[in-house]
Amino acid sequence: MIRPMIIDISEWQHPNQINYSILAKEIDLVIVRVQYGSAYCDKFYQTHLQRFQALGVPTAVYAWVRGINHEDMAQEARVFYKRAKAFQPCFYWLDVEEQTMTDMRGGVEVFRQTLKQLSGQKVGVYIAHHLYQPFNLAVENFDALWLPSYGSNSGSYQGVQPTVNKNYDLHQYTSNGRLPGYSDVLDLNRLSGRKSLQYLAGKVQTERPWGIAEEGTFTLQTAIHLRTAPTSATQSIAVLQAGQSIHYDAFAHEQNHVWIRQKREDGTYGYLATGPSDGQKRTSPAWGSFR
Repeated sequence: MIRPMIIDISEWQHPNQINYSILAKEIDLVIVRVQYGSAYCDKFYQTHLQRFQALGVPTAVYAWVRGINHEDMAQEARVFYKRAKAFQPCFYWLDVEEQTMTDMRGGVEVFRQTLKQLSGQKVGVYIAHHLYQPFNLAVENFDALWLPSYGSNSGSYQGVQPTVNKNYDLHQYTSNGRLPGYSDVLDLNRLSGRKSLQYLAGKVQTERPWGIAEEGTFTLQTAIHLRTAPTSATQSIAVLQAGQSIHYDAFAHEQNHVWIRQKREDGTYGYLATGPSDGQKRTSPAWGSFR
C-alpha cells in the first residue's frame, strides 16, 4: 500500500459506516469537504474533522467552487473560511470541477486571494482533468496543485500519472480505493515527490483545547442526544435517557446551550447539551443534576 496515504471524504462517506479508530491507523492525512458552493454545507464535515482530529490525524479542508461572478467567489471564500476556521485545518483546497461563470480564471483567483487573506494558510487547487486546459487557471499562484488521473480506476496505483501538468503535488489516483475501517470505496491520493507530507499536513495535530476543564457527573432528567460535536446540527451518537449519568471532563457555552464533553473508549469525544445558554450563562435550569 502506498504511504503516505491521503484520502478525501465528504458527506458521501456517512459517519455510521466509518470506524474512525481503525481508518485513522491507515491514513496520514484526510481532506474533508466543507461545502458545495456557499449555499450548501456538507452534512458531516464537522463530525469527520472532530473524529479524525481527536485521533491525531492531520486534517485539511476543501470547498467545491460554484461562484457565478467575482463577488460571489469572494463570498464563497468567506463562508468557507468561517465554517472551517474553528478546526484550524492544516491546508485549504479549492475543488474546481464545473464552469459556473465565464471568467473562471479570474473568479477562482478572487476566491484564492480572499481565502488566503482571511486564513493566512496555504491554499491549493484541485482541477478536473477535462477542465484544466479550458479554464487556464493561474495555478502558479497556489501553494499546491492536486490533479486526478485514474487510468483503469482499479482501486490501486497502476503507474498512470496526470498529463495536463507534470508539475503537480498531489495525485488522486482512484475513486475505488478500499481501506480497513470503511466498507465502501474511497478516493485515494499519493504525493508526487515535489512536496512532502510535512508541507501538506504540517505538524500532526493534537487534541484542540475545548471549553473549561472540569471533572464531574451529570444525571439526566430528560432524554438528550449525545452528539459528535457541540452543535445540534451534528450526528447523534446515542439518545441518553432520563436517569442515565455520564462523566464529563469539560464544559462550554456554545451554540445557544451549555455543553459538557465525555471522553469515549475509542479516544473520541461525545458532547451533551445540558440546557439553554446566552453564550455566557444559563438562561433556564439545567436538564439534569451535577455532582
